[in-house]
Amino acid sequence: MLSVLKNKNFLFLFWGRFVTNIGDSIYSVASMWLVFELTKSSFYTGIAGALILLPSMFEFLVGPLVDKWKLKSIMVYTQLLQAILISLVPISYFLGFLNVWLVIIVMFLATCIEQIVYPAQQSAIPKILENKDLVSGNSLMTFAYQGTDIILIGISGLLISYLGAINIFIINVFTFIVACLLFRSLKLSQAEKQKKLEENTFKFKINEYLKELNLGRKFIMNSIIPKIIFPLAIVNFIFGMITAIMPEFSLNIGGEKYYGYFLATMSIAMLVGALLSNFFSKYPLGLFTIIGFLISSVAWFLSYWIQSPVFTVLFFGLAFIPISSVNILITSTLQGLIPEDMIGKVFAWYSSITALFVPIGSFIGGTLASTIGIDNIYGLGSVALLSISVYWLSHPIMRKIPQQMNIKADDYGLSNQKNFQK
Repeated sequence: MLSVLKNKNFLFLFWGRFVTNIGDSIYSVASMWLVFELTKSSFYTGIAGALILLPSMFEFLVGPLVDKWKLKSIMVYTQLLQAILISLVPISYFLGFLNVWLVIIVMFLATCIEQIVYPAQQSAIPKILENKDLVSGNSLMTFAYQGTDIILIGISGLLISYLGAINIFIINVFTFIVACLLFRSLKLSQAEKQKKLEENTFKFKINEYLKELNLGRKFIMNSIIPKIIFPLAIVNFIFGMITAIMPEFSLNIGGEKYYGYFLATMSIAMLVGALLSNFFSKYPLGLFTIIGFLISSVAWFLSYWIQSPVFTVLFFGLAFIPISSVNILITSTLQGLIPEDMIGKVFAWYSSITALFVPIGSFIGGTLASTIGIDNIYGLGSVALLSISVYWLSHPIMRKIPQQMNIKADDYGLSNQKNFQK
């Protein structure tokens, strides 16, 4: 991990992500709480969550563009555009025309822009780091995301009470600007210079775009990735449902501060899982995934079953430790095995398909809240996590996936030669 920290380009990427999430960690809480505060309804938070998260499912469309455009430009200009959009919320408040739909529309557009950033960062990491440093690099990038969550989301309820949701959005505008400056400090690699040359000499035509988009789809369909996507989609579905009901669920337990407690505990657990991923990488990935999701299912059930706010929050967080570790290991494994020229295309599809289930879960969670009750919706999380463990156990090819260093790309359709022969 020390070699990663000596990489200047990676540090700019890391700190850019870190600073962005100083604002994101609180504004993500503030936006959903603001919607709930304006409507007093889980139904509306479900709709808001669905519409805000909907752009994630179209991330696959930007994969070919990421492979053609300069990564540095993508990261710089997206931060600047998001700063402008987020500023519309406090401006509308001070001018007296803030409403729930304005908040939702602004967040929807900001999320649309954000979809370009994730494939760009995923493509940048293996270009900046060597193969042996990918797990450490991804762990640190997860820390850049989850570390700020621990500090800020945990006290988000108090911050909203003392500062107000509007001030949170103002803070977020400045964090996007700082992140923009950090990403601007990334050094232009030779490959990026070549992209600039291509941009000046070649007009990116729609038929070429569609061809490369289809290339990424074919690569995925001829590999093990579809089997991996299914359980991750279930995790995202759960996250979507929880996003919709959490404001009201927290209010029923003890008020807005518990909203922060739930998210902070989850963030701490995911950070622990990310930091432990290096240790867990020496175990067979298939076996670890089966046991990990079984443990998560039990922890979630205890969170639902034990009638104590403290233990509900505690076991809720513990459920996310294995989830985080598995996610890091799968992502790092795919990054190390997929050919470099296919990473942007593949990860755009990969992220979009799994992300599709977040807005679906949010909408269904918000809709069912008044029918079956938010407590029962919460309890369904345990069943969903158990089904993932059973799924991996019942598929021999998944169950027998070895430890990361022993996985061969050809065995799972993750090399160009084997993949496109199918």
